[in-house]
Amino acid sequence: MTESAISRIGAATGVASVVVTFIGFGVHGALPTDTTADAVETYVNGVSASQAGIGNYLELLGYLLFLAFAAYLYAVGRAGGANSLHWVNVLGLAAAITYIAVSAFAIAGQVVMVNWAKAGADPKTVLGAYMLDSAAFTLSFEIGALFLLAVGILLWNRPIALRLIGASGVLVGLVLFVTGLISTASIQSSSSQIGYMVFSLWTVIAGIYLLIRPIPITRAA
Repeated sequence: MTESAISRIGAATGVASVVVTFIGFGVHGALPTDTTADAVETYVNGVSASQAGIGNYLELLGYLLFLAFAAYLYAVGRAGGANSLHWVNVLGLAAAITYIAVSAFAIAGQVVMVNWAKAGADPKTVLGAYMLDSAAFTLSFEIGALFLLAVGILLWNRPIALRLIGASGVLVGLVLFVTGLISTASIQSSSSQIGYMVFSLWTVIAGIYLLIRPIPITRAA
């Protein structure tokens, strides 16, 4: 397999990550819009345990595909970046791994919430699991912003298209950081949805461009 083909596979994982994650969202349905026991009870009554399990399993698969995309961007950064910036590349990959780990914890909280409620737990008790899920989700934005900042720094001295991907990534990282901060400060805020959608859009656009115009992923001798 040629380097170009392998590069396209890496880029495709970015697009696939968003598609699979949103399929997972569709399977388990929209989460409660309010952080109240009544809202959680309404959600749980409208979804089966297997539906929640499969949906969240697919959602996690989407995040794992994003991890593959982050590893691909690490290879892109290593291939064209200066040796002095290698630590930034490592930081970006480490941030992506941590982001996935925290997101996986949040996804597990969704499964626990549904199964716990189905087992007869008190709605106010189950609300605690949902609040933990919500907190992990919004706190992960700070880590995602660090990943995007690292990508932006690494791509700044590359050709104009890659520089635009990196610069837009930094802007998206700023949006992600601010919306995560607002949603963490006020659990009733829905601004986290804006941050997540912007992050997802950036991932799709970057993935599509890199799929069409594959970038070298091996460092020149």
